[in-house]
Amino acid sequence: MSKLQAPQLSSRLLRIALLWVILLITSVVYTLFLSWRLEATTTVLHNAADIRSELFQMEVVVKSPELASKYDVPGCVWRIDRGIERVLRGEEGYRIFPKDDRINQVFYGIEELWKRNVKPPLLLEGDQETSIHSVIRDVQFIEDFNRLNSQLEQWVSFIEADADRNIVILRYTQVALGALSVLSVIILMWFLLVWVLRPLNQLQQGIERLRKADWKTRVHSDGSLEFAHISTGFNDLASHLDDVYTNLENKVAEKTHSLAEKNVYLTALYGLTAYLSEQHPIEELRESFLLRIMTLGQAQAGAIYFWEEKRQRLELVEWRGLSIEQAQDSRCVGFFTEAMDSLYPQTVSLEMLMDSPSNNQKSVSIYHIRNKQKNIGVFVLFHQAGQTHDVDIDPLLETLGRHLGAAVENMRLTALDQQMAVGAERNLMAQNLHDSIAQTLSFVNLQVQMLEDAVKRSDKGLVDDAVVQIKAGVQECYEDVRELLLNFRTRVTQEDFEEIAATVLKRFERQTHVKAHLRLLGNGLPLSSDQKLQAIFILQEALSNVRKHAHAETVLVTVRNEDDFSMTIMDDGVGIDERLMQERQQRHVGLSIMQERAQKVSGSIEIESETHVGTTVRFTLPKEVRQAL
Repeated sequence: MSKLQAPQLSSRLLRIALLWVILLITSVVYTLFLSWRLEATTTVLHNAADIRSELFQMEVVVKSPELASKYDVPGCVWRIDRGIERVLRGEEGYRIFPKDDRINQVFYGIEELWKRNVKPPLLLEGDQETSIHSVIRDVQFIEDFNRLNSQLEQWVSFIEADADRNIVILRYTQVALGALSVLSVIILMWFLLVWVLRPLNQLQQGIERLRKADWKTRVHSDGSLEFAHISTGFNDLASHLDDVYTNLENKVAEKTHSLAEKNVYLTALYGLTAYLSEQHPIEELRESFLLRIMTLGQAQAGAIYFWEEKRQRLELVEWRGLSIEQAQDSRCVGFFTEAMDSLYPQTVSLEMLMDSPSNNQKSVSIYHIRNKQKNIGVFVLFHQAGQTHDVDIDPLLETLGRHLGAAVENMRLTALDQQMAVGAERNLMAQNLHDSIAQTLSFVNLQVQMLEDAVKRSDKGLVDDAVVQIKAGVQECYEDVRELLLNFRTRVTQEDFEEIAATVLKRFERQTHVKAHLRLLGNGLPLSSDQKLQAIFILQEALSNVRKHAHAETVLVTVRNEDDFSMTIMDDGVGIDERLMQERQQRHVGLSIMQERAQKVSGSIEIESETHVGTTVRFTLPKEVRQAL
């Protein structure tokens, strides 16, 4: 644990970097301060030089009065005042932080001496030359003027000495910065060697020894907390590899056994899932499922219960290995009903559920049969006395229960679809019978009544006419029945739609002696089975209407199979006026039947007719519907 308490490498590097930054910033700031003082010193010295120049010119005038008329004394005084004011106003920083207090004292003495003693005599009223002569004769003025020059020289010498000191300090500071940089590089390289490279070298050596199968190798890195963690992890890995190598055979045997168990579970899952995906009778499905589950769960007995919605209780549907009395025990069924609402499988003792459990059955496990979160039922497994329940297999059994629930629901939905399909076909059959045979029989019944009335009145002409009408009606009814039988026998096989259509037209031509022609255009996708069946029924219904009502001589069927599929049936018969067409559609005759069959496959029917010209029936399947199917 002591090696884990070493300082972190990141904290060390952070402290070093922080110290280096502080020293660097301090040195740079101090260097900038010295540079600023030197700059201020240079400016002050320039101002001092200007003042000295003006005083020198003033001294020349004082000593040579004849030059007074040629020299601007007030201007010289103004320039000296301006120089002193620049020092006072512009270089406050220099005067605030001097290293020698004498600099300020001397400067303030210069300012006071100039303003009180030297400046006023130079600005006396009157002639400038007369003023200069009076100043020359003033001994006190000469002494003050000389003392001003000496103080100015002293002030300049103090400033130059301070500047020399700052220059020396600046040079030493720059040398220190250079030395600090070199020292920082040396220290950084030493820290890198001690804290990074040396621990990395130890880890690399340990890895090389591991490559040579030296599982006992260990590394110890005390340089930092990070490398201490890495070395600890390396040692743990080496210990694990040593343990794995030492116990390799046991590990292999353990993993092989585990894989064998998983393989058994997966084989059972795949096998049962494949079985449930096939079509089997419900009784055979339940029996096979229960036997497989009992084998997989190593159970002595088992039972399947389905939930009955009408009775609101579980019904026993399959059982093995126990009597029906035990399987239908009310306490067991009641507990199974409560367990069905639980989210997880349950295992309980049989003594809690049965009054007289079997001697060799001591526990029961309850699993759900569900489909899309809907409870369909449960299946239970009875275990022998002393047998330990394997809870690891529970998720697998729950999954198999869901597969059984899905298979049962699919069978129910398939049966419901078949019932609906049979009902729909029966409805169409009833419509066909109503539109053909029923109407014809109604007509024959009316003629029979008229025949009976004519026989009573002994009206031979009316009797003969009724007999003819009855014979024609019976013949028409016979033809309708024959056509319906042929239509009902039509099956969609592996033949193409074009072959089936050609067969239907040949049969129509043979029965009605009406010329029928088939024209095929395009090479699009083939129709699906349902589309093919409905298209054939529409074709048969259209031909039936031609036979019954059109009195046509020729029928042309055009099939255009491209992106869209269209089938057009044209005849040259008497046609149908619009009012009669509406009446027939309202009575659900053949026109309505074709519409219903087209809607089954999301198609459309268009009917165009003109009296004494013919009728055109066009069935269309758009490309969107064909791609979707």
